[in-house]
Amino acid sequence: MKFYDSVRHRLGVRQRGFDFAFRTLQTVEQSFIVETGCARVANNYEGDGLSSLLWDAYINEYGGLLHTVDLSPDSVRFCKHHVSDKSVVIHSDSITYLKTLNEELQEKNKKIDFLYLDSFDAPKKEPDIWRKSALHHLYEFLTIRPSLKKGALIGVDDNWLEQGAPAGKGTMILDYMNQIKNPPVFAEYQLFWIL
Repeated sequence: MKFYDSVRHRLGVRQRGFDFAFRTLQTVEQSFIVETGCARVANNYEGDGLSSLLWDAYINEYGGLLHTVDLSPDSVRFCKHHVSDKSVVIHSDSITYLKTLNEELQEKNKKIDFLYLDSFDAPKKEPDIWRKSALHHLYEFLTIRPSLKKGALIGVDDNWLEQGAPAGKGTMILDYMNQIKNPPVFAEYQLFWIL
C-alpha cells in the first residue's frame, strides 16, 4: 500500500487502528466502503486521520468504491478536491443520507463491506457533546445496518477512557454490541467490530 506506507508514521494514536483496518480490508475483493464525516483539513493526519484520503488511496490500489458523507460544505469541497473519481463525496446529514443509501442498496441487493463512522465531533472536555455524538453514531449504525454484509467491518473513530470507563463517539455502539454479545475485535482510539 504505497500511499498508506508514506503517511503511516504521521497517524499518531490511529496508526494501529488503520493497520488493523487495512489488514482486514485486504481479505475482501473490491471493498465497498461507507464513511461518515469526510476529510477536511490538509495534512492533518495526526489530528483528524484524513481517513477519506486513505480509503480512496486503498481502492485505487486494490479496487473498490468509497461513499463518504459530511454536513459541512467546506469539508465536502476539500474532500472532493483530494480524492479520485472512484470516491463519491456527498453533502448531506449523515443519517438522512444513510437512510436513502440503505433503501437503494436493499433494492439492488448490494452490501457494504466496511462502515467507518467519524462524523459529529466529540470534544473530550465536553461530555454532554460527546455523548450526543455517541448517540448520533449509534443512529448512523442502526440506520445502515440492514445493508452491512455478514462479516462486515465496522469502525468508529475518537474513543478514549475516562477514569477507566469508555468515552467518545463509539460508546453507545460499544454498549449495543456488548448487549448482543459482539465485543470489539480492536479497541484503542478507534473501535472495530466484525458483524
